Amino acid sequence: MPQEPHMAKQFITPANQIDFPNDERKQSALNQQWTTNLTGFTNQGIVGSPWATTESADNTYYFNPTTADTTGAIYAQIQWNAFPGRLSYYYGKNGGGKTNVSGLILSDDDLLSLADTGKTLEGIPFSQLPQIINPCSGARSSYGPFGPRGWQDEYCEWSVQRDGNNNIVRIDFTCENPEYMNSLWMIDPLKVLELYQRTLNKPQIQLQDLELREPTTGQPVIDPSTGRPAYNPLNKWNSGPVSTSTQGGAMHLTSTPNTLQTEIGLGALATAPRTSGNSDAEVLICCAKYGQPQRNSDPHIGQSVNQLVTSPNPNDPPMRATLANPPGLYIQLPDFAGSNYKTPDDTDPAACWTIVRGTRTLSVDGTQLPGNYILHATFQAPAGKSWTVSDITINGKRIQWGGQVAQTFLMQITGMAIPAQQAAPVRNCQGDRTPALPTPLQLFHANVFNALLHTPVPNVMGTEMNLASNSTLIAPIVKPGQSDIPMVLTASIPGTTLPTVSFGEGISVTVKDMRTVKYAVPGNTYPDEAQALELLVSVSANAALGLRGVWINQAQSPIAFPAALNVVAA
Repeated sequence: MPQEPHMAKQFITPANQIDFPNDERKQSALNQQWTTNLTGFTNQGIVGSPWATTESADNTYYFNPTTADTTGAIYAQIQWNAFPGRLSYYYGKNGGGKTNVSGLILSDDDLLSLADTGKTLEGIPFSQLPQIINPCSGARSSYGPFGPRGWQDEYCEWSVQRDGNNNIVRIDFTCENPEYMNSLWMIDPLKVLELYQRTLNKPQIQLQDLELREPTTGQPVIDPSTGRPAYNPLNKWNSGPVSTSTQGGAMHLTSTPNTLQTEIGLGALATAPRTSGNSDAEVLICCAKYGQPQRNSDPHIGQSVNQLVTSPNPNDPPMRATLANPPGLYIQLPDFAGSNYKTPDDTDPAACWTIVRGTRTLSVDGTQLPGNYILHATFQAPAGKSWTVSDITINGKRIQWGGQVAQTFLMQITGMAIPAQQAAPVRNCQGDRTPALPTPLQLFHANVFNALLHTPVPNVMGTEMNLASNSTLIAPIVKPGQSDIPMVLTASIPGTTLPTVSFGEGISVTVKDMRTVKYAVPGNTYPDEAQALELLVSVSANAALGLRGVWINQAQSPIAFPAALNVVAA
């Protein structure tokens, strides 16, 4: 009998986490919203960026695992260390003093202090450290990403709780993507509150703590997508590397590159073989420009995906690749034995590690996926012990920093590959398109965007930053019959002439104004200037439902940026 082709119908939530176990209606709504989001992100990754760059579009060797036949697919564990690799490269021994403008080489303890606090042992913050030198371009810049713990940029972030004697009593590690928590908030903010309270063990957290507020009035910002207060991803309980009873904690990722949409975009761009070859991860990332060089993550992820599609072994068949369903970023179990963990009373150190969200193993449709699927873990002494985390040693050194634990575990995405009919064509390195076309970046409901843009984010980088950098590319929702909906489309627009904007049949758009703003489009390490197009959007009563792409000056730029807007039933 021929085997039936296997195709999933929906994207599975990260680690197949079921957050509405007793409410089938809400879980179904979340699953549908999640599938809508991931379908959009996948399409964005495949389309790429044909407007502003060359050799970066039409990434068709990346596939959607919910629509492709994945019978006989192979899986690949793509793993990297959770501690920020760029810290060691730019300011540690790995760079040898040649990677920053002052030749500075910090001690390992200084790097651990930086990773946990944003400051060296002497209290010198990132803002006072020398500029770094990009190994691809030679460009000099301040260290980024910015943000309250932006430097934790390996898709793993942590916060540390200490007692009155400065001993560590608890470390929270998270790799939950911000898009998931935003999606959950769209379905039920009270569920998000419950998860914050339970996951961080802080019953004192209030719903209003998590809401986005107008920076001038302090009133909740009502999100037109839901008719309820919008979510603040950098609320006081998910901000910074320090956790106390009154603020701080690591509920989900906050560093601007640490998004799932970014990870999918990286994976899609990494499917294209390059003239540079794929034997050297750093050479490949400089050529393809799909992330930051010298991270533990991006160069290795890109090389691994590239080698899935185009194997170094010429006898291997050509493949297409994707992130296996459920797409996500996952913490792996620490290497307790190999790192020589030792507790004061010889308690098994694994007893200090608790999986709070996610799971140790995961099977999908009868296939056990490789690796662990941990979303949130804590490290603390078991109940009843008189000692603290700081009494535990790793390789003979007392744990003084959360980063010491992070150095002992890996992160993972799970790659999936299926046979391709022919080998992917080799591309040149990515370059700038000349002249550049208007480039759509991100769509918002106007009141949400303005509140985000005007909410400052304090940070040890000493850099102006605003909350728009912690938004997501989840498509804002509109309904048939609505008219004159105020929206903002951020874009890169050459010149000063107001462009036209369109979302396809049944939707009319008036471009009212254009202004320059500065923020990091989610996924980017550094903020940049963009143009904010102020729109009035009207949806006809018979407009087709579903995700809509957006065109700017459609006659000159016929390719739409996918999944910008979501039309749902009234």
